[in-house]
Amino acid sequence: MIRDGDASDADVVAEIAVEAWQPIYAHSRETLGAELFAHLHTDWEAEKARQVRQACEDDTRGSVLIATVGDVVVGFVSYYLHAAPLGVIGNNAVRPEYQGRGIATQLYEATLDRMRAAGMRYARVTTGGDPSHAPARRAYEKVGFGAELPSVTYHREL
Repeated sequence: MIRDGDASDADVVAEIAVEAWQPIYAHSRETLGAELFAHLHTDWEAEKARQVRQACEDDTRGSVLIATVGDVVVGFVSYYLHAAPLGVIGNNAVRPEYQGRGIATQLYEATLDRMRAAGMRYARVTTGGDPSHAPARRAYEKVGFGAELPSVTYHREL
């Protein structure tokens, strides 16, 4: 089931986000090295939790949809309705043990429906190009995202 999220969902959404982003940040740590990673992502768990909690608050411009299986919250998607015609999908995740069941697809489709209903003509989502983001890229492509603007970020020691 997909439902609107609110402030009461903030803690569980933060928990899901931190759990789901573990492999992404592990890949970043491996790629960048521990020292640079520590400088770039100081306390990433707290920062990710803060971002998703903020999206659940009533006084933000963001909205959150929640996926449940029975009474268990298993996923979420945050989205933002900027000046028409662009809606933006923000942080989103499905608990690892519930991935591969089409839950993300349902969340994205519901989000895109909300964007259309709000008068948006376009939707944007940003994700990583590394192997740990491959499942996210597949999920976005599954619901029709495809116009891609590649980017590369380089780092070096001085």
